[in-house]
Amino acid sequence: MIHELDATYALDNHFEPHEARPEDYLLHFSDGACLARVTHVGAADADAGDSGEVFDLPRARDYRRRPRRVTYLFSLGAARFFLALDDRVAAPAGFAYESVNWLRRAEPQHLLFAAATASQLNRWYRANRFCGRCGHATELAPSSREIVCPSCAQIVYPKICPGVIVAVVRQAADPADDAIVLTRYAGRTTALWALVAGFTEIGEPLEDTVRREVREEVGLSVRNLRFYKSQPWGFTDTLLAGFWCEVDGASELAVDHLELKEARWFTRAEMPLERVGDRASLTGEMIERFRTMGRAAWA
Repeated sequence: MIHELDATYALDNHFEPHEARPEDYLLHFSDGACLARVTHVGAADADAGDSGEVFDLPRARDYRRRPRRVTYLFSLGAARFFLALDDRVAAPAGFAYESVNWLRRAEPQHLLFAAATASQLNRWYRANRFCGRCGHATELAPSSREIVCPSCAQIVYPKICPGVIVAVVRQAADPADDAIVLTRYAGRTTALWALVAGFTEIGEPLEDTVRREVREEVGLSVRNLRFYKSQPWGFTDTLLAGFWCEVDGASELAVDHLELKEARWFTRAEMPLERVGDRASLTGEMIERFRTMGRAAWA
């Protein structure tokens, strides 16, 4: 998955008031897009998880005019990443604004993770320029990753939204006939098959989020919940928790068409192959585990 980097790029997200050096990465975002330089363009008909694009991110030395407002983000191994908070910057030669969602298909993986996580922090910084309590202009804390109001002393921390990814399975007498629910979201130009998913609501434990989202999206009751693993998903400010569960009772689907374009039960032999090579997402990993491993995926 996107955050599973080798030891060379171990994440250190402890905040320090570092000054950017010429060789440090210095990112800037505009309207959901990140300054990037595409160094290789993959095949136009490539699968979403294996499209072949390679990209680079700008370093401080690439800017002819240094951005005025810069803050340290995190380090991946020896590589340090900073964010330019200026509304506009003069784009370095060879760099252009690329959709962060497009970058999720590109390599190298550590720069993909950096761009996604930086985009999450960029949205947080820009959404909190003024205090939500008193309306005063806010400031960045000098020695920690906080936004503070100098007028009323309110402190704002980075936004992280918990959510679930749910693989609902149905066991059959013959393991070859075991099936999984795949869904496709409504209203999206590119709608890959996915798993049931949703955000956790106020006062709700993750297990209840699983039960509620499955009931709301596809009309099923579930049992035997098994936590699989978690994933930070900076594209939507989310911390995802992956669960396997089994259908409890009737398996006929009642699809919420306001949320979903469609939903279906798939056996392993019937499953679409569009997630093969998806190196980024928890959804892709869980779908591929079922397709290649069957019930051993959640046992």
